[in-house]
Amino acid sequence: MRENKEARGERTLRLVEEQPIVKISGLSKAFGEKKVLDNIDLEIPQGKIIGLLGPNGSGKTTLIKILSGFCADYEGEVLIDGKRPGSAAGKAKVAYLPDKDGLPENLPADEIIKIYDTFFDDFDEERCRRLLDIFGIDEKTVAGELSKGEADKLKISLLMSRDARLYLLDEPIGGIDVEARQHVLDLILENFNPCGSMIIVTHLVRDIERLFDSVIILKDGKTTMYDDSDAIRECYGGTLEEAVISIFRLSLIHI
Repeated sequence: MRENKEARGERTLRLVEEQPIVKISGLSKAFGEKKVLDNIDLEIPQGKIIGLLGPNGSGKTTLIKILSGFCADYEGEVLIDGKRPGSAAGKAKVAYLPDKDGLPENLPADEIIKIYDTFFDDFDEERCRRLLDIFGIDEKTVAGELSKGEADKLKISLLMSRDARLYLLDEPIGGIDVEARQHVLDLILENFNPCGSMIIVTHLVRDIERLFDSVIILKDGKTTMYDDSDAIRECYGGTLEEAVISIFRLSLIHI
């Protein structure tokens, strides 16, 4: 018996929702003789905010650069919504906030907004200007004259004004005043596309952990843990930050 049109539509929607935004199989990356990512397998579902944590040199930034399409030389398979990250179709699905740089220092915020509006079909110019107004940033100010915290707020405004399938944030609030961090995080949550996913690299776990649905922990280029945030808290007790510290200590004991 044939499905009716409504039933077929619901089944198709369910299948789309069940497809992971990110699918990584056998990913390895080396710089010379040093292997920074070692046979990683990961799937990240739709609508989730993931904390990507680990000590310095664990491979976090390299993984983010591969997902963003800025690093195309690797072994294994990486797909974002079914597309390779380095392809035009893959790059169109990703909104990337690097830890450093990322803004043309000689242009005012207003001109940078216009560039984003030209290049990204999913960019919402009105939303970006509203966010800048909330942050108190003058659109006529040249990017090179902004403080580190102001520049971070401008980058976050540009990033969160896209309806991307995958948001990649590398240390997004490192330059922002402690008092303003929670407000910035609230705005990230409010403007996050629920049909996408987000990966956040941070050392400021205590400040950001309330955003995380799940946590990936990398060490020496390998995935040592990928689990639900609440499950990790329950298993180790205390905050997510305390749990992560405990996990790092245990891994050192077993070296």
